[in-house]
Amino acid sequence: MKLNEKTGLYENYGLWHVPFWQTQKFQLMLKIGGVVLALLIVAFLIKKYSDYKRRKKLSAWDQALLDLRTLKNEQKISVEQGKEFYLAATALLKKYLYERFGYDVLGKTDSEVVQYLQEWHADEQVIADIRLLMQGSMVIKFANAQAAQEQIEHDYIRAIAIIQRTIPEKK
Repeated sequence: MKLNEKTGLYENYGLWHVPFWQTQKFQLMLKIGGVVLALLIVAFLIKKYSDYKRRKKLSAWDQALLDLRTLKNEQKISVEQGKEFYLAATALLKKYLYERFGYDVLGKTDSEVVQYLQEWHADEQVIADIRLLMQGSMVIKFANAQAAQEQIEHDYIRAIAIIQRTIPEKK
């Protein structure tokens, strides 16, 4: 080692180190990562906004009928999928009743929904159809019984009829 005349110290050239976060390569990767993250956030927000706009365009009854058709397309209307069908159908009807009429039925059980409708809804045929659908669903959802295919299809048609019966008339 050579002695430095100005400082009187030995020179240590080989001990100098640059931390990785101070390298140009790391700084470049950080900038690229930031741009990619910003693009992902913008894409996510655009998708959320477009989904929101698309859902807002549909009326409550159109959305409910679309959701019922989706159940059929996903082949949930079968004996094997009976429990899933009734869970989805009753949740869908509760959501529809909330959005269409403002009824507070989202957190209620099936029997509570029927009682609520008896107090607040005027159309007896709709109440009777909902009662029949909810009674059929209770056996399937909670007793885990195998439902007849005919009963499931009939309840699917009943759910569509309930929604169609409550669509307001165009003026």
